[in-house]
Amino acid sequence: MITVLIHLVLTLPLRAEPRAPALVARGNALYFQGEYAKAVDAYAQAVKASSMTASAWLNGAQVLEETGQLKEAVRWYRRAASLSSDPAVLGALGWAQWRGRQFEEAAATFERALRRKPDDASSLLGAARAALERSVPMDAVTFLEKAADAAPLLNLVPYYQGQAYEELKDDASAIETYKRAVIGDSYFVEAREALGRVYLRRRDYNDAWRQFSKVLDAEPHSKRVQLLVDRVAPYLTRRPSELRPTGLHKPIPYIVESPAGGPKVPLIRVGIGTNAVGKPRPRQSVSFKITEAFDVADAATGKKLGEGDADDAWSVRVRRIKKKAQLLLVDSDGKTLSQKSKAVVVRPRNPAKAVVILDDVPGTGGNAVTAGRALRGQLEVALFKGGLRLVNIVDLENYTHGVVSSEMPIKSPIEALKAQAVMARTHALYIKKLTRRHKKEGFDLCDGDHCQVYGGVRSESERSRQIVEATRGRVVTYKGRPSQVIYSSNCGGFTQSGKDVTGWGDVPYWKGMSDGPELGPRPASPWELRQWLWSSPAAYCKPSSDVHPSHFRWTRVVATRDLEDKFDKKFKTGKLRALRPLRRSSAGNVNVLQIVGSRRKVKLDSEMQIRSLLGLGSLRSTLFIIETEYDAKDHPVRLIFHGAGWGHGVGLCQSGAMGRAEAGQSYEQIIKAYFKDVELSELRY
Repeated sequence: MITVLIHLVLTLPLRAEPRAPALVARGNALYFQGEYAKAVDAYAQAVKASSMTASAWLNGAQVLEETGQLKEAVRWYRRAASLSSDPAVLGALGWAQWRGRQFEEAAATFERALRRKPDDASSLLGAARAALERSVPMDAVTFLEKAADAAPLLNLVPYYQGQAYEELKDDASAIETYKRAVIGDSYFVEAREALGRVYLRRRDYNDAWRQFSKVLDAEPHSKRVQLLVDRVAPYLTRRPSELRPTGLHKPIPYIVESPAGGPKVPLIRVGIGTNAVGKPRPRQSVSFKITEAFDVADAATGKKLGEGDADDAWSVRVRRIKKKAQLLLVDSDGKTLSQKSKAVVVRPRNPAKAVVILDDVPGTGGNAVTAGRALRGQLEVALFKGGLRLVNIVDLENYTHGVVSSEMPIKSPIEALKAQAVMARTHALYIKKLTRRHKKEGFDLCDGDHCQVYGGVRSESERSRQIVEATRGRVVTYKGRPSQVIYSSNCGGFTQSGKDVTGWGDVPYWKGMSDGPELGPRPASPWELRQWLWSSPAAYCKPSSDVHPSHFRWTRVVATRDLEDKFDKKFKTGKLRALRPLRRSSAGNVNVLQIVGSRRKVKLDSEMQIRSLLGLGSLRSTLFIIETEYDAKDHPVRLIFHGAGWGHGVGLCQSGAMGRAEAGQSYEQIIKAYFKDVELSELRY
């Protein structure tokens, strides 16, 4: 279809040259709307109006490449390269040739690009890939070593170094380079699987199992990965718990008397041990002890059911009689004190000093997710859908203590941490009072990313408590009410507006913005977006001593077989033919994505669903471009993601807050930079 449009347009009569820029701008806008055929149509009209319009050839070439029209893309890139001295354009031509399996031509093009710019990372990487395809792995190693010097943060380099060393039968070097890829980005799960396979080939079963089991953590429903884990398990020489210790039963490093609460401080009900969407995980028992004496009471009536001394180990279990679940409260002597279906609440007698410690043992009906959790306040245990629901009833200030360092590294700059404390407090209050998102589950907020991560006492330190107490009672308000102040780890350089994300709404203070004083305009064309994602611009959220490089720019190499399994199971799409972004925000984030399968096409417009379905585990964000690699029959076999940022990118950018704090901004300035027209107010308690 696109090729036909090109032919038709190029047979039109010449138009006036001044039209070309407007036509290019129209093509760019159509690209961001996912109208690829119309975008190429506009670019073709632009080059008909003026054949010297390099931007039209270049952007048209990229759209053609993204839609699998590789022969046409190569032709358009050649025209662009003839009009531009930029080595990046030659590099793009080389990559289009490589994806079209013209490996000799690609190698020659990359060589030309490198003569212009010897340290061009994209061309060095392309030259290495071409050398691998031409069975010259030593040349690939040489190119990749230069690429590592030119772009030390580009995580594709150690990944392909691992492949080159595997070709050379140098497993020791392959292991070291794959390790660098995994360390460079913990989300690069595919590199972890490659590392595991090298261990397996060397019969290092313990290390192979460790890597495969971590891949399975990211993608627990993958039958292929489960088979790898099962294949290795019989050969382990150590117990799995020794190979991957949880560390959850380590002593609590910091316990201090907490004067944070008070009669006027709002209480927050926090669901403990929740899943990715904030619902209680299935569990049949919970064990607990408290550092101070305590009472256990009926949660509804307040009637006292029993009392315990400090460090007494009690438990609550589920028992079924004729398919009806009952809640059993068992004291430290093993005596059952209650058999009922209602909730019980555990109340320390000295709340300021007491810490509730959950002491589940995996494999005994408990839940490893909550093992060793230490909490202030009260613990409520109730039946929920045949299992147990745990709720920590804690005052807003102590809750904020448990969030700050769970959501932001505690070594971050002080003003950024203060901003995080104010955000955490405000976010909790807003959810409790206004959205009430977990009303059906019986609590205000969950303890995971679905709301915000709450780590309880184990997240506290002397520094974190100083931060929270310095901002005590401070919240963000808009027109006198608590604001919906959301945040993400890293925006990649530009935040999104709330209206850009499907279903989020046009909140007045959720406006997209630049996260740097010298970033210039947002990428407005396919080529600008590509170059933006390959670069490391001077944003506040760029890598630093506080910000990990993979939070700002990341890459993934995903086999289509893994996506086919996920898509077909969920949507019955059949073989994967292509992935097509159908709408991007002005920040470049993919807001609607189309899965093109052999059986049917499916549109995804959920930010979380797009991220969670496009790989083993999750992608860091929806701010990405996709490069497709094909086999000899033109079937897609791998997808390369070049992405930026971590999270949804709306509201406050935590990495940006760190950069702003380093630049001398106060926590109030930081918050107001990301949320226009809000105020900082103080709760009176």
